[in-house]
Amino acid sequence: MSFDFKISDGDLSIGQDGDLKKVENTEKLIQDILKIVITPMGSNQFYPWYGSRVSKSLIGQVFDFEFLSTVASSQLQNALENLQRLQQEQARQQSVTPFEQLAALKGVRVERNQVDPRYFLVVISAVTRALTEANTSLTIKPTL
Repeated sequence: MSFDFKISDGDLSIGQDGDLKKVENTEKLIQDILKIVITPMGSNQFYPWYGSRVSKSLIGQVFDFEFLSTVASSQLQNALENLQRLQQEQARQQSVTPFEQLAALKGVRVERNQVDPRYFLVVISAVTRALTEANTSLTIKPTL
């Protein structure tokens, strides 16, 4: 079984005992999904292929929303396929539980915020190798 440190609002999360919190199983998979989605592709100089271009696809574009949604969904699917490949490589080197491995992507939905159209809600539904659901969502917003 592998683990990762828990990230909350971009920071490492510390427990009441002062130790760094850990995530494992489905919670780790969800965190891995969120990390690859919010990391701008090319921002990690050592792994320029890691991440997604979803924020650049959505923010500041004046194209038809259906077009933007299709492009963003495709880019998210590509990023999650990269995550699957990374997990397969990781499983060759260490013990990884079926709950923390992405088996299939059930769906990706992108919705424009009705109050502020600069904001987008991304909903990701996945299935683990243990055949349980792993669902998460995030808001993509313009940076100031």
